Amino acid sequence: MPPLAPLLHGWRLLNLLLAGTAFLAWLVGMTLLVGCRRRYPRLASIAFSPQELAALPTLSILVPACNEEATVERAMKSLLVLAYPCYEIIAVDDRSTDATGAILDRLAALDPRLRVLHIKELPPGWLGKNHALQVASDAAAGEWLLFTDADVVFAPEALRRAVAYAHTRGVDHLVLSPSCETHGFWERLMVSYFGIMFSFRVRPWAVSRPGSPAHVGLGVFNLVRAAAYRQAGGHRALRLDVTDDVKLGKVLKRSGFRQEILEGSGLLFVRWVVGLQGMIEGLSKNAFAGFDFRFWAMLRGVGSIALVSLCPVVALFLPSAPARLLGAGTLLLMVAGAAAMRRTTQAAAGYGLAYPVAGLILIYIILRSTWRAYRQNGIVWRGTLYPLEALRKGVV
Repeated sequence: MPPLAPLLHGWRLLNLLLAGTAFLAWLVGMTLLVGCRRRYPRLASIAFSPQELAALPTLSILVPACNEEATVERAMKSLLVLAYPCYEIIAVDDRSTDATGAILDRLAALDPRLRVLHIKELPPGWLGKNHALQVASDAAAGEWLLFTDADVVFAPEALRRAVAYAHTRGVDHLVLSPSCETHGFWERLMVSYFGIMFSFRVRPWAVSRPGSPAHVGLGVFNLVRAAAYRQAGGHRALRLDVTDDVKLGKVLKRSGFRQEILEGSGLLFVRWVVGLQGMIEGLSKNAFAGFDFRFWAMLRGVGSIALVSLCPVVALFLPSAPARLLGAGTLLLMVAGAAAMRRTTQAAAGYGLAYPVAGLILIYIILRSTWRAYRQNGIVWRGTLYPLEALRKGVV
């Protein structure tokens, strides 16, 4: 048997390497995220001339809704009082079994700018939401299209500022990150942690670079020049892609169109999840899809989360002083990450100290999502089971 001393030395070196890698990952990520604020500014703080806010193109707002009776009326009413000169709203009642359709019809009867399309059957080869958005875009007449969800609330100035920014700066696809309404410890923690992890993966500092593969899209706010959307293939190019909001950004960027992401705090609001259980159930539906339904990609993702979120805590209890120092430094960077997300998540900087717990929960969600997908050989989306084989073929 090999001597004990070399084994212990090798173990200490491995621990130091893992702790150092986690620290470096957070340091680089936070440096890039904070340093890119000039490329990722807050839309509400950008100054516009009166001419920029006056000469605005026509706009079509497209809203898919399936069993959204709890949120759809508030969202629609916020859209109907926008300070925008010329726009239409096309809401799609996608096979709802609750009062969603009736609510939309009632609101449409009071305002001609709102049109409601009712989908009764889903054609083969489509995900429900993707099909609903394609149907809505086919009926849209605006020069610009906004794809948004039925639970998003808009400030009156939101669309005027967003379209003015994109239209005057030559941006073909503009994404806004929302203010997330959060209640209680678990909602704030998970939304804050997920937001920072999503930022590290999406790399908002690189999205606007034409030569970079970095791309982004969010279901709450994808504003697209109609001509660019149709040239890129629209949602017909995304028929069976579960992460259609993000992949819309991919097909547009791949088609050579200019893309940017801005912070939309103070202009659009959404309660993304309700409680810890809501987060677990909501993400379990599509977490595996985030890895394009590839098992080994999922394992690499889980390993990366464990490295950057759990290793720093383990390092604090190691006998190596340098490893403990690196672990403590990583936790401080997590606090800085929570502070950077505070305006959009309502989570104070101190929530960063609980990021390792959030990482453990996210790992559980990803494994749960993967197990579910393999157990039922697919995923259930809006009441329809889609086989894994078909979903993998539909990945963009």
